[in-house]
Amino acid sequence: MAKLEPYTSDINDNEWERLRRLLPGPKKLGRPPRYPQRHMLNAIFYITHSGCPWRLMPHEFPHWRLVYYYFAKWQKEGVWEKLNAALRDRVRTKAGKKKRPRQRPSIARALKLLASEESVGLMRERRSWGENGTFW
Repeated sequence: MAKLEPYTSDINDNEWERLRRLLPGPKKLGRPPRYPQRHMLNAIFYITHSGCPWRLMPHEFPHWRLVYYYFAKWQKEGVWEKLNAALRDRVRTKAGKKKRPRQRPSIARALKLLASEESVGLMRERRSWGENGTFW
């Protein structure tokens, strides 16, 4: 059988070594996984990179339902946030910056304004369909 060419969205060996440690380990009970986690990551990255629908995933990857199951499971477990944070910290450290950016004062002020009583009251008024004649 001929070896398939990798997709541009596939992760290389160095990337896999970094990401492998951040993924959840296999379960202690039950049957072992049918596909390696790297294969699942490559399938998920193919979908996000190409923008194709789940059901049109190429046949070299596992069935789209299984890939989506892992995507949703890892999303629920917070794996994507953990991966993103680790990669962001690495890029910032490489650029000579601190791992975590400090919050700018303008953002802090905006968050305080959004959480204020006045802001919440205005949002309620705007959402009121009964008083606005354009929806009736």
